[in-house]
Amino acid sequence: MSKKESILGIDLGTSSVKVILRDREGATIKGKEPYKAQTPSGWWHAVKRAVSGLDLSCLKAIGLSSQVGTYIVDGRNVIRWNSKKGAQELVEVKARYDRKTFIQEISMPHPDMISYPLPRLMYIQEHYPEAEKVCQPKDFLCEMLTGNCVTDPYSWRGLANLSTGRYSKKFLDGIGFPKEKLPRLTGICDIAGYTKGVPLEGSAFPAGIPVFTGLNDFFASLLGMGIYKEGELFDITGTSEHLGVTGPLLNLDKGLVSGPYLRGNVHYGVTASSGLSLDYGMRIFGFGNMDVEQCLKNRPPIFLPYLNGERAPIWDADAQGMFFGIHGTCGKAEMAYAVLEGVAFSLYHIYECMGSPKADVMRVSGGASRNHVLNAMKAELFGVPAVVSEETDTSALGAWMTAAVGLGWFSGFEEAAGQICKIKETINPCSRYQKILKQRFAVYKELYPATKKQCEELRRI
Repeated sequence: MSKKESILGIDLGTSSVKVILRDREGATIKGKEPYKAQTPSGWWHAVKRAVSGLDLSCLKAIGLSSQVGTYIVDGRNVIRWNSKKGAQELVEVKARYDRKTFIQEISMPHPDMISYPLPRLMYIQEHYPEAEKVCQPKDFLCEMLTGNCVTDPYSWRGLANLSTGRYSKKFLDGIGFPKEKLPRLTGICDIAGYTKGVPLEGSAFPAGIPVFTGLNDFFASLLGMGIYKEGELFDITGTSEHLGVTGPLLNLDKGLVSGPYLRGNVHYGVTASSGLSLDYGMRIFGFGNMDVEQCLKNRPPIFLPYLNGERAPIWDADAQGMFFGIHGTCGKAEMAYAVLEGVAFSLYHIYECMGSPKADVMRVSGGASRNHVLNAMKAELFGVPAVVSEETDTSALGAWMTAAVGLGWFSGFEEAAGQICKIKETINPCSRYQKILKQRFAVYKELYPATKKQCEELRRI
């Protein structure tokens, strides 16, 4: 890489840290490091490992992104995003406040998500009454780099008002949680602090580099995909998968999530098991060179991809996976196909609950966007071209963009997106098997409610 001014984007994901070092001409070096332990020290070790191989001599800024819904109490105790801690507190929160109050205080309806700040802080208040500080992974990373525990309103949505950029005093007072225990809020393109001299393997992290606050992995990924205008349908693949659309207004549908995003709003649902299901399918069956139409002719089973429970639209953390309709001639190809189809169906289920919003294309990003068969299946099912982002690590790229805009390399996110966010390929629907997919999807939708009682009984045995 040539010696030109560069910016570093860091994304603390759920399973690994991803980094992008990119200069003004677009020359890019990437790094990735899995976590040896899901602890603050494990995350920090992975960050240092990922950055150690990069030339930071011309580094001008750093942008941050991370998973949210994971909380760190006093730097030691970690409540992960998929923990069930806070379930009862969520019920209490939703019973205590009405929708109008939520919109007034946090700019959005409160979704049925345990991982949002209010239920989790209520849980922490009860079980860690002596706690002195609570933060999330990005806030922790910021403090390790700069000494300042700073965050942004998007990462604390559900407690922060995205219009004012402040925590809700009403909600904090209501649960008796002092604001002083939380990170300081700033804008996403504000400087959170400057780097300390951090030792790395064989080198050192330069001191005095501005660190821009950034935002959570979901919104950073939207930026990294170039999602900026109204009416854009997106699919962000990953450990969990986000399917949604941008628009001018809040959507008050209680079953999904709706809230502010830059100039407008975003309406979406999140799965819990897409990434785990794809890993399972690859490990057990392998995806290989799959002929979708041939698999359909062989009557593959239908797969419920609820290996880690499910969020939208069924909201059941105890939901379980299932193959339905196995017959004697099912081979690995049919089973592998069923896994891919089940993941696509889980997204289409969310899409139906959104009201099947019209869109010209569906933008796809993340690790699973490398799977051409899955992309083609989504294009056929949704009936629109699947436009695949060139960059798969869009959260790290979005973190990079917040620093680039903050540093003045671009006038704003629209200009940055136009220059930075490139398309790898566009997969058009072929309209040959959409009808049978829709028929199979109708069966898929009925399986969870039809077997919920039996699954509950099986867990009790």
